[in-house]
Amino acid sequence: MINVQWKEIERTIGENRKYTEMLDYYDRTGRMPAKKAMRSFTLQQSNIDRLKSESAKKGKTMSALLDELIETNLR
Repeated sequence: MINVQWKEIERTIGENRKYTEMLDYYDRTGRMPAKKAMRSFTLQQSNIDRLKSESAKKGKTMSALLDELIETNLR
């Protein structure tokens, strides 16, 4: 019985991984991870061009792409 419930819990967590990670971040830091902050950065022109190109291909904003790159590469 407990084994069946645990599998259900694992399935629910897997389906909602983004939200469980957000809650985990909040538990560790006391800050909501979904809050956005505007910052100014200097990037090489070649990187800006690549970012613009990828943004157009994927139909996502450059900010969304940067968020994804940071989340996957800076853990």
